[in-house]
Amino acid sequence: MFSRGARTWMSATPPGSDVAGARGPVSAEEAHLRHLVHRVHGGDLAAFEQLYEATKEDAARTLRHLVGNRVEVDDLLQETYLRLLTAVKGFRGESRFKTFLYRVCANVALSHLRWRRRRPEDPFADPPEVVATGEDPERAAERRQAARLVEAALEKLKPKKRIVFVYAELCGMSPDEIALAVGSSPNTVRSRLHHARLEFTEAMQRLVAARPVGGSHGRP
Repeated sequence: MFSRGARTWMSATPPGSDVAGARGPVSAEEAHLRHLVHRVHGGDLAAFEQLYEATKEDAARTLRHLVGNRVEVDDLLQETYLRLLTAVKGFRGESRFKTFLYRVCANVALSHLRWRRRRPEDPFADPPEVVATGEDPERAAERRQAARLVEAALEKLKPKKRIVFVYAELCGMSPDEIALAVGSSPNTVRSRLHHARLEFTEAMQRLVAARPVGGSHGRP
């Protein structure tokens, strides 16, 4: 579905790749996170700090996928963990902890995306430069161009559709896993995902067709 450049831009270890159903085997990482949650339930705030350190990179990467590469995620990350500090009291192990965390990320992202839809931005604004050491300039230009197109296409999706699309296409999560993360039914997720894929593909086709020769801003 994505171009090679788009996949290059968004490549990362899928944050949902280790999320399994509640009945699946518990990994050493999951056992550690649940132990920290148990300590938080007992009022151990130092354990929450350890929980933050253990999951913050995953949460930041997920938020970046959900809201776009042009957004500075530090404030959203802070809000996510402020919400988690209260929400974690309700975690009882029905799902993997990271699925629970992704639900908080989704709620924060949903609020931000709804706010942003009331304040439209330039969809082709350059994302922050992330230059890999020794990266070929032509490949870097291709990645930046793909980033602009993908972000612009994602902007066309309504917030709830964007979230399920990102979790499915970029995080590799199943409809059942996404349903747990967004607090919806698997059938609702499948419906949103179906329409999101169609709308994303149509948006990408229109953006590519309308793109000026030489790049989105007419530059070579």
